Amino acid sequence: MKRASLTFLALLSWTGPAFAEEAAREIASRALENNTFSAANARAEVALEVSKEGKVRRTRRITTKIKRKDGVVRSFVEFQSPADVAGTRFLSVEQRGNEAEQFIYLPAFKKVKRVVGSQRTKSFMGTDFSFSDLDGREVDDAEWKQLPDEKHSGEDCFVIQGVPKGTVEAEYGKTIFWVHKTHLVPMRIDFFDKEGKAVVKRFLVKKLEKKNERWLATDAVMSTLAKNTSTRLQVLQVDLQSNIPDEELTRNALER
Repeated sequence: MKRASLTFLALLSWTGPAFAEEAAREIASRALENNTFSAANARAEVALEVSKEGKVRRTRRITTKIKRKDGVVRSFVEFQSPADVAGTRFLSVEQRGNEAEQFIYLPAFKKVKRVVGSQRTKSFMGTDFSFSDLDGREVDDAEWKQLPDEKHSGEDCFVIQGVPKGTVEAEYGKTIFWVHKTHLVPMRIDFFDKEGKAVVKRFLVKKLEKKNERWLATDAVMSTLAKNTSTRLQVLQVDLQSNIPDEELTRNALER
């Protein structure tokens, strides 16, 4: 945690624009930390369901790995099934202050391709997530504002708005988070178009579970509103204390 819990609670008790902005930033910081893969080493098995107009069209099974070391975050995804996508692998390497380097290996072509430029806004393997959605989010990349608290799915939530800073290349013009007041986990995120006027995607958490003393979203859905499509993620197994060897998270590992 960037600050102690008492400092966080004290911030929320103050009023005035400066304190409200700092409180919103702190809520955002805590929410971004409390995602499934914020541990130093994490490994998980995830089921994906891609739906259109409420009907499941495709299912996927993936394994994911993440490792944070020396200021670098390495994420690795491998598709296990079905057969037509099995063996597809994805690597993201993020270093603070730099755009993530992303690579994908497609078995049919037997080569690694780097994901750059406008490709980053494209769908990741037919899901409702773009390649840029797979990047980590840095709290300092946005200006934060606290909105009136609301309930979401019966839970008391802080509501905060993030607008990318002028120097930051971003796919979305604005995001609004509904953050669980007790667990500080995002329960809903609305992603707005470049103008910040219309919601284009919505992320909803359906289930929270406690794993290794952390509360995690283990069942969630990302929806693309205009297309009436959605992708459901169910965490089947997760280990937040996994000892992942460095060599499993490299470009060479994509072609193994």
